[in-house]
Amino acid sequence: MNKNELASFQTRNKILEIARQKFVTKGFHNTSLQEIVEQIGLTRGAFYHHFKNKEEILYELIRIIQEEIGSYVEKRAMNSQDSWEQLIFGCVAFVEKAVDKDTMKILLVDGPSIISWQEWKQMDNENSESHLKEQLLLLQTEGKLKKTNIEYLTSFISGGLNELAIKVSSMNPFDRKEIESTIRMMLEGIKNG
Repeated sequence: MNKNELASFQTRNKILEIARQKFVTKGFHNTSLQEIVEQIGLTRGAFYHHFKNKEEILYELIRIIQEEIGSYVEKRAMNSQDSWEQLIFGCVAFVEKAVDKDTMKILLVDGPSIISWQEWKQMDNENSESHLKEQLLLLQTEGKLKKTNIEYLTSFISGGLNELAIKVSSMNPFDRKEIESTIRMMLEGIKNG
């Protein structure tokens, strides 16, 4: 990476960092592009070298957050060597990370209302849902999962976790044990044996 490429990379990351802070504290609609540009000390022309508009920033932030959640879920799931427990730990970790204020507002509130549902769903499919599907396929291969349509089951669990995260975000304090207990009880119905 040459000097200009490095400077461009750093500016782009600074735009994303400032926008993320603003979107979390004020919301997407209440944050102006001008605020972001001024806080960084850029001209609008310089900004447009990196992003076309505010929506493109949001799209990139959703992609980044999806990747962060995927990494967090994978890390937490690996706290067990048992594939069934990995599923449970991963589901709980998803809810934990999704209700984080830096995540929730952008991923589950503003994201689906700003970018198209198809774009949001595609990003979800490429990240959280793909990890979930892999784990369900592993469980099926190991004989730990009742015979079922994995595509349907993946969508069902993923949608439920998204809704649970939205519900839990309004509750204080976050009760991890209660969430894990609920997830275990629901997933027991698909366990083979």
